Amino acid sequence: MKLEDMSSKELLALHNRIADKPAGTKTFSTRAKVIDRILSVAKAKNLSLDSLGQPKKHKPTNADSTPSAEAAESPKAAGSTRGRGVGELARQLLLHPAGYPHALIAVMVNAQIRGARATAKSVRWYACSMRKMGLAVPERQKVHAAEMDSKQAAEWLADVKPINPRSF
Repeated sequence: MKLEDMSSKELLALHNRIADKPAGTKTFSTRAKVIDRILSVAKAKNLSLDSLGQPKKHKPTNADSTPSAEAAESPKAAGSTRGRGVGELARQLLLHPAGYPHALIAVMVNAQIRGARATAKSVRWYACSMRKMGLAVPERQKVHAAEMDSKQAAEWLADVKPINPRSF
């Protein structure tokens, strides 16, 4: 076995197999120091590096290698909480000329994207980020939904259209 041809990760795994005290990823500053330490431990314990063989590679199980039907439909939604289009949808709603309040945009995003946890603060962050990039974000309406009567709320929400969450 040629230690020089092994990766740093494999060298560290080999060191931890033969050493009394395992080492972490930051224990050795260079690969040469790992190799020297492996050789000194092997010499002290009278071990042959050829007898240790190559470290075993992880083989995927059937559950890992067979994607489910749901994962095939939306690869971003398979166990991941990132990349679901929350930011993109929030940015679209922020650019709407109606000027929806941040809290309403957060509720709309959470209703349209399953598992989303948008808050008024996160929507405010998107608006601030867009302004820093030079985009003209319309001013928010100062009237809160709690202060509106049912007729005003119906007029205000008349142009809200749900977006298919599978498009993200």
